[in-house]
Amino acid sequence: MFDWNDLRFFLELQRSGRLLTAAKRLGTTHSTVARHIESIEHHLGTALFVQHAQGYELTPAGQALLKHAEAMENVALLAQEEITQALSPLGKIRLGVTEGIGIQFITPRIAGLYQRYPGLEVELVAVPRFVSILNREAEISIHLDRPTADQLITRKLTDYRLALYASPAYLAKAAPLNSREDLARQDWIGYVDDLLFSQELLFLNSFCRNPNVVFRSTSVIAQQQAARAGLGIAVLPNYMARHDPELTHVLPAETIQRSYWISTRRELHKSVRLRVVWDYLVELCESAKDELDG
Repeated sequence: MFDWNDLRFFLELQRSGRLLTAAKRLGTTHSTVARHIESIEHHLGTALFVQHAQGYELTPAGQALLKHAEAMENVALLAQEEITQALSPLGKIRLGVTEGIGIQFITPRIAGLYQRYPGLEVELVAVPRFVSILNREAEISIHLDRPTADQLITRKLTDYRLALYASPAYLAKAAPLNSREDLARQDWIGYVDDLLFSQELLFLNSFCRNPNVVFRSTSVIAQQQAARAGLGIAVLPNYMARHDPELTHVLPAETIQRSYWISTRRELHKSVRLRVVWDYLVELCESAKDELDG
């Protein structure tokens, strides 16, 4: 029978797809990860992975083992959670968010959570992509699209509204901008199309059929900075740009609405430390509804 400890290495390689990445996450070397995988394969008498140029992919035998390995991991996590909460109801919680809401909305308002729960420690993973709950990158995640995986508990967190913003310097030199028809003659700031992590970010064409995009970035914060620098018009969440003294709200009637969704794994949803963060985020967005969707 293989060593149950080997399953940690099996799961991490399956999630990361690469030996070096798995080793980094586990705090070990790639040769150690490979050795543990070889140990499981030796005891089971079959290959669990095939290696491609893009990384490691599960074989049918690996797929069969995966559901059992995840079930064992879940049992271990629940046992740890129960014992940890018996000693202290709080502790560390990792929150995965896209950078706009994570950096510009949640972080400036997170102090209230610490005032209520001084023993809590929050790790905020704010990046211009989705943070995976299923791959254990975070325990709570906020998405632009509604997750549909059966293993997740999901609810709408809030609606939010995006509008057009530009710097006074840009508007002073640009073609006149008095109506929607004038948008075709403007310079635009947007996302890198082939690196979009959500179709919900395809909104430039909602304002202009063939926008002249002069600057692109995967980061909404970089787009805000580009707009402040006078490069063109950016489509930004109102909660980020409405109070920015270096930006002007252009054509206020032209807006679009999007939504944020919050999710966690089903087996963690009853965790005390998770629920205090979850409930705080829901309450925070509810109290700031006018700011988010105004």
